[in-house]
Amino acid sequence: MEKLKASLVIPSSLDWSDPDPCKWNHVVCENQRVTRIQIPSQNVGGTLAPDVKDLSELQIFEVMNNQIGGPIPSFAGLSQLQVTNFQTNNFSSFPADFFTGLSSLSQIYLDYNSFDPWEIPDSIKEATTLTNFSANKANIQGMFPGLFDPATFSSLQILHLAMNNLTGELPANLAGSGISSLWVNGQSLSGTIQVIQNMSSLQEVWLHGNQFSGLLPDFSMLTGLQQLSLRDNQFTGIVPTSLINLKTLNIVNLTNNELQGSTPKFADGVMVDMIPGTNSFCLDDPGVACDERVDILLSIAEAVGYPEVFADRLTGTISSDFAKLTSLTTLVLSGDNLTGTIPEELTTLPNLTRLDVSDNNLNGKIPSFSSNVTLITFGNPDLGK
Repeated sequence: MEKLKASLVIPSSLDWSDPDPCKWNHVVCENQRVTRIQIPSQNVGGTLAPDVKDLSELQIFEVMNNQIGGPIPSFAGLSQLQVTNFQTNNFSSFPADFFTGLSSLSQIYLDYNSFDPWEIPDSIKEATTLTNFSANKANIQGMFPGLFDPATFSSLQILHLAMNNLTGELPANLAGSGISSLWVNGQSLSGTIQVIQNMSSLQEVWLHGNQFSGLLPDFSMLTGLQQLSLRDNQFTGIVPTSLINLKTLNIVNLTNNELQGSTPKFADGVMVDMIPGTNSFCLDDPGVACDERVDILLSIAEAVGYPEVFADRLTGTISSDFAKLTSLTTLVLSGDNLTGTIPEELTTLPNLTRLDVSDNNLNGKIPSFSSNVTLITFGNPDLGK
């Protein structure tokens, strides 16, 4: 404790002058062994001495909201440690072996520190009793960590990793976790968010300000969801009724995406951030149905996964719903990596004069079109087989 005191800059208001550390302000001992050091918001500066890991009975260590700098020392081996809070200081680095042997750790807070770029170390797998891991704006880099699977962290409830420099997708092994609050907003994450439909304990989901795309998932299993923030991404498709009908929802943010269909109408008590014109809804009025022809086009888009730009990388199959557009005269679907067959229903289009499905990966029988239709099929080596 004397070495810790010497490394810190202690203000006079925090009386650590007694020769017995157990009598220092905000220090708690049991049987003359230090079990708690809690000095939040005390205007403490300096650094943390590496000798702190010699306090073998330490259970709680909290130094948040000070001006402490330098590296966070290793706490390896502190098997009694339960809670540690380093947030809002000037720490410069985090050690890779910090979590080694921390078999009782339940909460750690690293938010708002100017760390050198770092990745969450594998040693965290030894802290299997974690309930809260919070490291917002802590300069974490690299791919989204795949370390927080429910088999290892069966008690994890809070996972806050917002405003870092993470990339990649949400890992599939989050499915089935007991996480109730997931904050990953404000970085460069991408891909779909389908994994959250299997995270039934979620109450808060903050995904805004990323590059997520694709369809919104089925929310029917998220029966306790209260806050959902999806704004400023690239989501497409329609807003599912499983979200609109959630009884527990009180905040939803959807502004600045590529969502389609009718503007969703949420219950009166839900606070909705959905600025008109910032999505691709057919009408601005919530709950008003789209024109029937728009619905047909949306059903066609559904067959190819509601791509962000309909004509860009249009992979999938040819929807039979094209046949519902009875005024259609020309249908060009060339070079879109389409698979499957040419739907027989297209032969019923009364005004069709040209169908171009060249340079795809189509197969199967070619339907019999009328003599008025110019059919272009080259570049499909398996078509007709």
